Amino acid sequence: MALQQRPVIKVLEEKCVNCHRCISVCPAKMCNDGSGSYVKINSDLCLGCGACISACTHGARIGIDDWDTFQEALLRGEKIVAIMAPAAASGFEGRYQQLAGFLQSLGVEAIFDVSFGAELTVYSYLQYKKTQDPECIIAQPCPAIVSYIETYRPELIPLLAPADSPMVHTFKMIREFYPAYRNYKLAAISPCYAKRREFDAVGLGDYNITFRSLQAYIESHGIDLSRYPAVEFKGPPAERAVLFSSPGGLMRTVARHVPDIASKTRKIEGPEVYHYFAHLGESIQSGEAPIFELVDCLSCEMGCNGGPGTLNQGKNLDKIEKKIEDRSRGAIQRYRSSRKLLKTIKQFWKPDLYVRKYVDRSSMFKKMIREPDSNFINEINRKTYKESERDILDCSSCGYKSCEQMAVAIFNGLNKPENCRHYMEREIHRLHNSYKENLVQMLEDFSNRSIQTLSKSEEPIDKLNEVSGALKDFMDESSRTIIEMVEDINKIHEIVSTTIHTSQVLLTSSEENRSNISNISDLMENIAHRSVTILDASSIIEEIANQTNLLAINAAIEAAHAGSLGKGFTVVATEIKKLAEHVAVQATSISRYLKEIKQLIDMTRAQSEKTHESFIAVFSQIQNLVQHQQQVQAIVFEQHAGGKQILERLEKINHYTETIATVASHVDELSSKLIEEIRQLPKARTEQELTLVHK
Repeated sequence: MALQQRPVIKVLEEKCVNCHRCISVCPAKMCNDGSGSYVKINSDLCLGCGACISACTHGARIGIDDWDTFQEALLRGEKIVAIMAPAAASGFEGRYQQLAGFLQSLGVEAIFDVSFGAELTVYSYLQYKKTQDPECIIAQPCPAIVSYIETYRPELIPLLAPADSPMVHTFKMIREFYPAYRNYKLAAISPCYAKRREFDAVGLGDYNITFRSLQAYIESHGIDLSRYPAVEFKGPPAERAVLFSSPGGLMRTVARHVPDIASKTRKIEGPEVYHYFAHLGESIQSGEAPIFELVDCLSCEMGCNGGPGTLNQGKNLDKIEKKIEDRSRGAIQRYRSSRKLLKTIKQFWKPDLYVRKYVDRSSMFKKMIREPDSNFINEINRKTYKESERDILDCSSCGYKSCEQMAVAIFNGLNKPENCRHYMEREIHRLHNSYKENLVQMLEDFSNRSIQTLSKSEEPIDKLNEVSGALKDFMDESSRTIIEMVEDINKIHEIVSTTIHTSQVLLTSSEENRSNISNISDLMENIAHRSVTILDASSIIEEIANQTNLLAINAAIEAAHAGSLGKGFTVVATEIKKLAEHVAVQATSISRYLKEIKQLIDMTRAQSEKTHESFIAVFSQIQNLVQHQQQVQAIVFEQHAGGKQILERLEKINHYTETIATVASHVDELSSKLIEEIRQLPKARTEQELTLVHK
């Protein structure tokens, strides 16, 4: 039979933080390799107990079962029958029969109860006791314990019950007594990952499916088990062997046949079971150990009810076991008599059918793990600064129970000194002292280099002070010059504003004069027009005077013809003639004057038009002047505003210049102080000061 064992626990490297919690809870310490960045597992030395799965708070360790291949087989239509461990009653809210209904819905042909296989197991133990009468029988339902004894305590192999576990009993019963299922694949609904190894060892059992995988599938698919029928198990029902999953369940089942078995039984479970077996062989050989006829042992503290393939870790023990106890009372009531049960058991039991053989795997351990002698142990202790008994802490911080175990692991390359707390404390102390020495030297070097550097910086700092002072003086002078310029701009602004106002007044007056001249020109044109009319009237008057004169002459002629009768008319004619002559003379004079007036008016009108055109040209020039003055005013206003901004910025520049001068002066003072303090720094070498620097 092969000594190698199938992996049943997997390490997720990316999640492992190398905290060594897995090593601390592992009964077989040397199956773990903590020498690297994560803790590896050697499957050939691993028990598959799953303690590390529960202990790992980072989810870096998971169990391996056959759920995926089981699903694939069902999808292919493969013929499968399943057996269900009694621990199922403690999970799934007690709906283990509905779980059987769910499995049938997936394609499982039939489900058998492992509890009846436990009844067969008890009977096999009794027959072995009856025929061979061994001093002690170590129960072997737990595959992790079997692996531990085969690998690490082979001297106890003769004490292991040479009978199959309840699960294998059930498998063999199906093969032997249910020929209809002889060619079916066998699946175990199990609370334990290590069962896979047991099936490999006996060559029976195709799939190991843990409760945890089933529960994960049920939850991820939103399955409600209460909606499935409560299926009765195939095969005969069990009686009190339904207690097998609880600690002491084997002992209580045997008590049905051997009432005083409790006084002859060592009931032990959890981590202590491995400590017990570690010393049992030696104690028996020396006669120091009491000889128990039966060792009822389970690897898990809560028995199979809290196996690594369940979800019961950390739950209330009473609540979990109550479901098992309730089922037990119902099973006992069903049978009522042990005779009826015994008759049923005998129907499914045959001599040599349920025999189990074991393999001494200790050679695998001895091949992989070398036992160092005291010289090597002492050498490793020296390397880890364990120079006296006081340094042997056995603190278990590394995950091992003792410094000697840790030394063995280091010797075999399964761990490293850096994982030893004492080593790290001493190493830190050594590095601290070395650091202090290096720090003192570094401080001296730093002090010397800093003094040299700062000394070189004195000249630039002095230059900075000089430049800062000159810059301040220059900025003061510039500030005064710009202030004067701004004041001149302000005066120009005022003059330009006054000029614009005067120009505006002149523009308004020019517009009024231009309008008046235009009006005079119009009036002169009207007078000229009227003068023409008067001239026309004067011509008419002159013509009338001529006609009157002519009439007077005619009248005089007529009067002369009349003689004395015409004397009076002659006088009148003479006067009219004089009047006509006088009127003609005046008309001629008026006409001459009117012509002269008209000439003057025409000349005035022409001059007025020239004056009007000149005023238009002057008005246009005044308008251009006003526009230019407005542009000048806008530019002067911008200069005025810019001058204000320049003054504001000058104030800031003055402030910055003063600040630079102050800082430069302060830097000069600090540099002098810093040089002095650095000169004093190497003198500060007391332990307290160096410790503070280190912190």
